[in-house]
Amino acid sequence: MLPALPALPALLASIWLAATPARLAAAERPILPTKAGSAAGFVPAGWQIAQQAAPDLNRDGRADAVLLLQPDAPPAAPGTGRSPERLLLVLLQQRDGWALLQHNDQLVPQVDLATQEDPLINGELLAGKAGSFSLSLGFASSAGSYSSAMQTYRFRLDGRCVRLIGHDQLQTHRGTLDTRDTSINFLTGAVLHTLGNAQTDASTRQRARLASNPRRCLADLGSALAFEPLGPGR
Repeated sequence: MLPALPALPALLASIWLAATPARLAAAERPILPTKAGSAAGFVPAGWQIAQQAAPDLNRDGRADAVLLLQPDAPPAAPGTGRSPERLLLVLLQQRDGWALLQHNDQLVPQVDLATQEDPLINGELLAGKAGSFSLSLGFASSAGSYSSAMQTYRFRLDGRCVRLIGHDQLQTHRGTLDTRDTSINFLTGAVLHTLGNAQTDASTRQRARLASNPRRCLADLGSALAFEPLGPGR
């Protein structure tokens, strides 16, 4: 049997020594239109597209758009300042233009670059199969912790909900190279824990099921630093 796994927020707290609140202050939140003639029409003044993907979310034969935005301000010098705010938008392409489906200004956290790496240095936004997309965020500290992790969030359209359908947490101890991974399928409630080491092929697996599995939509998700995919205290 696998040893008890630590709660994911506790693990991330050991990686990130300090982070600003992930949600933009009300005065800083850009006003987004509900419709526009192009995907670029949803980019507020003073912001730019950092990454984008083009899945066909509603499978109508038209490529939709997922935009990851950040301010135009020049990036902070390496090892100083804060990582940029990030805003994730999901847009549907329609016959007469584009419509904003959902957005989130919390999921990608803003962190102190003096002690942590920008979550998007090794992160990526990708279009997936069957009308899905994924967002990966990298967690690593330059001081105070040997732990690093990669979180991947997988989404698919479910009615008007941009539903979270899967979550992977890949953890590595950079000193021992021990690995501890958790993969969750929110459609079935299945959970797979895997322990191993990056220097060997041997691994130990344990399957489980979520005790509670509410439907989660993109617009309702908070910061990745506080996300509890297994439930509170798990």
